[in-house]
Amino acid sequence: MKKTFFFILSFTALFSFAQEKAAPVASQSNNMKAAVINDSSQLYEEAYELYQSEEYDLALEKINAAIKLDKRKIDFYDLKCYILIKLKRNKEIIETATYAISLNPKDAKFYEIRGNTYYFDFEPEKALQDYRRMITLDQTNDRYYNNYLKLLNEKRLDQEMINLYPVFEKALPGIKENSDNQFLHDVYFYFSLPFERAKNYEKAKALLTEAINQKDSGSMYYNNRGLIYQETGDLKLALQDLNKAIEIKSDEPSYYENRFSIYFQAKDYENARKDLLKILALGNNDPYIYANLGNTYQMQGKSKEAVENYEIALIKDPKNTSVIANAAYGYFDLGNTVKAKAYFEKALAIDPKEIDILIGLAVIYNEEKNEAQKTKILSKITENTDYKPSKNLLKELIKEHYIYTEKFQKAWEKLF
Repeated sequence: MKKTFFFILSFTALFSFAQEKAAPVASQSNNMKAAVINDSSQLYEEAYELYQSEEYDLALEKINAAIKLDKRKIDFYDLKCYILIKLKRNKEIIETATYAISLNPKDAKFYEIRGNTYYFDFEPEKALQDYRRMITLDQTNDRYYNNYLKLLNEKRLDQEMINLYPVFEKALPGIKENSDNQFLHDVYFYFSLPFERAKNYEKAKALLTEAINQKDSGSMYYNNRGLIYQETGDLKLALQDLNKAIEIKSDEPSYYENRFSIYFQAKDYENARKDLLKILALGNNDPYIYANLGNTYQMQGKSKEAVENYEIALIKDPKNTSVIANAAYGYFDLGNTVKAKAYFEKALAIDPKEIDILIGLAVIYNEEKNEAQKTKILSKITENTDYKPSKNLLKELIKEHYIYTEKFQKAWEKLF
């Protein structure tokens, strides 16, 4: 019967998108006529104070007045953009940032502001163009990497992420010197994702470890590193990391799902069962939770409870052949071969080439002493799958992603 794990190794990034930064500093003016300096600078100072006081409409009036007096003062457009961000006036943010870029095409911050706004306006391609230009102009701002990598990850542009890493690594001394490193842990996290997907687990683990070193309260970092430890066969370290993730954030269902899979792989079925019940208590009642509960009870020798949970899963997902077949195995262990046969045949009608269903039916027909049907099913195994019927076939399947009770294994061996 099939395991029905759903690992969360895709590492969905949950961090908020960094649009804002520290409030702009008061402008320093030079090389202008004294009267204009006094008027525009005073208006800027007033706009800045209103911005800090969250009086954004009045702040916008003041900064517009300052810009009217001095259209080429770049700091004025910086403050105006952040006022407009607070007012959620995206079209004007883009217009203002674009004009500022025309004044100074090498000022990275306006590419970031415009790129972020394109992102929020669901124009990722335009955002990506601005982020690429932004990072070319300034490679020492950790927030820039954070925003850029987040979008690259969403678009699964893994090679671009991997290519960016040496740039980041080379710029790291400057990043640590020039920024407050508020986003550095996120940056390491994002960089770990393409390496994980490329199965470069050592690099991914190293980057996640660095993220943890930067911020040891990042539950997702422990979660993701734990899953890599599991993937590479170190269940003890995997469990340590998932325990830590849950200690930090005890109400995240996906962490219990992942720890369940580690317990199950380690054949600690009682703790696996408890984690699944915790997931249900947290409000996640998806069908695969009940399917996994069925598997867990089955491996504990509790076929009655197993079947009950498979049936709940099938109410929610009636055409899931894995669950149908697993329920059939549960009924077989309960001695109800009539129901087991019905479920296997139902699954076969949906998926006629699934090895797990075919071997189940072969055993049922053998139990019924129906030689003709048994022979037919064994032939289908040879014709429709990559396997050959043999006494040791189940041992081969167990090495993959299948599980079988001792009772069923003995029944299969009777065929030979």
